[in-house]
Amino acid sequence: MKSIMKDIPDIKELKLLEKNSQKNGSGIVYEELLGIWKFQYTWGKESDEIKNIPSSILQVLSARLELTSTNKEDQLYFEIKNSINFGLLNITFIGIAELKGLRPLLTFYFEELKISISNFPIFNKELKKPEDKKMPFFSLVGISTKDKWLCARGKGGGLAIWVKT
Repeated sequence: MKSIMKDIPDIKELKLLEKNSQKNGSGIVYEELLGIWKFQYTWGKESDEIKNIPSSILQVLSARLELTSTNKEDQLYFEIKNSINFGLLNITFIGIAELKGLRPLLTFYFEELKISISNFPIFNKELKKPEDKKMPFFSLVGISTKDKWLCARGKGGGLAIWVKT
């Protein structure tokens, strides 16, 4: 299978990276994750085919993952924002993310849901932190600072790739 975008690895390369990261860790570090990541594609749990409909919908909605530093001395925690846009409508989940382990895992939870129309807030809701066992996470598979992509497998089993903006 050819690479979908010039600088993004294909599914075979991603699965090799994942196998290596499970065995030896991905080597991904805090500083590499900082920034805004635009969603590109997702693959199903047991599939080598891109999930075209969900991928296309999330691309059209400009799905983004944003990770910013919460404290320069503590390089484990991030502020995480996950957002989509539909015209002037913006939906953003805001919370805390933490790097854990060698692989590493990026565990996270959302504390707040914000909905706005053209930067004018119309809805804001506090969210409860889930129990530790129910905490969502991304198992970080690989990153390329040169080609600006990030790949991770979510708690639900899907594999996703983002490109840094």
